[in-house]
Amino acid sequence: MNNNRNFLIFGHNYIGDTLMLTPAIRALKSKFPESKIIAVASKSASPVLKRNPDVWKVVEMEKVKGMRGIFGVLNLFLKLRNIELEELGKEKFYACINFLTSFKFAIIGFLLSKKQIGQNKALNNFFFHDKIEFGEGLHNIDKSLKFIEPFYIKQKYQDRNCAYEVYEEDIKNARNILKNSFTGYDENNKVVLFSPGSTRKSKETNPETLSLFADYLNGKGYRIIITGSQRDRELSQKILNKIEDKHLSADITGLTDIYVLGGLIKLSCLVVSVDNGTMHLASAIKTPLIALFGSTDPAVCGPVSGNSYIIDKKVECYHCFYKDCTKKNFNKNYFPDCMGFIVLDDLIEGAKRLLK
Repeated sequence: MNNNRNFLIFGHNYIGDTLMLTPAIRALKSKFPESKIIAVASKSASPVLKRNPDVWKVVEMEKVKGMRGIFGVLNLFLKLRNIELEELGKEKFYACINFLTSFKFAIIGFLLSKKQIGQNKALNNFFFHDKIEFGEGLHNIDKSLKFIEPFYIKQKYQDRNCAYEVYEEDIKNARNILKNSFTGYDENNKVVLFSPGSTRKSKETNPETLSLFADYLNGKGYRIIITGSQRDRELSQKILNKIEDKHLSADITGLTDIYVLGGLIKLSCLVVSVDNGTMHLASAIKTPLIALFGSTDPAVCGPVSGNSYIIDKKVECYHCFYKDCTKKNFNKNYFPDCMGFIVLDDLIEGAKRLLK
């Protein structure tokens, strides 16, 4: 069998979703070790794959609309075609695995590859040789593994753990941030990382609950570092403002990239996170993790590492997957009812199980 086959992969826009593709990428590379895998991902998610040893090249795509979007698609096509012509010996990609449902990527894959695999969707099916179907409730990692079934990849190549590598430089930069954030910090200090924000407000929980949990951890000798993107700054400040001991807690929201964040996760003895990219990074790095769920379902998108403690209260309207909560309290509290049912005792129970 000729294992020297090259694959084009269309990945996802978000860090967590992209991390959940890495088990499928790993299995593909294990079956075809001489192959080159070229992955297309958004600018925000591409760093995840740039650290992945199974990926030969990452091509970034921009998410733009209108005429700029049309030119962006054309530019992406030309980039990928240039890779075929100049770096892969003028051969078409052996196969394109399209994890997205976008029509435009279905067309690009059809033009650039001999074989196309994608999700069963009416408009795209004309371009796919293999149409993938999966029922409700399947974890996103298992969904991604179904996309490689047409290649008859045996179970021995399959591992559900997500892949992400932390470099020594990341850890060094993370230590410098901790030294600048805490007076007298040294490597013996115990740090807990909070990641309270999400692109979907329906995933966020009561900031006061996290502040109380920070007080509890401070009392046990742990320092708290609050992280997030620029859009999470207001939420992070709400948490910090209610923490009693400001000397043992710091807010660095908006000040780190994904690489430094990986270093901070590696140095932390615990991560407390809602359903976001940080949660999946912590799972991949295997740092003890308390994961908070409400509007999304951990059975579908939860962490898979063995040292994770999932809090999912399963109230009446849970697992709706809405971007914004439809309940009237949401406009007043800015967090949904399902996440509001998570209380301090839930977090303390998780800490007792994970912190040694």
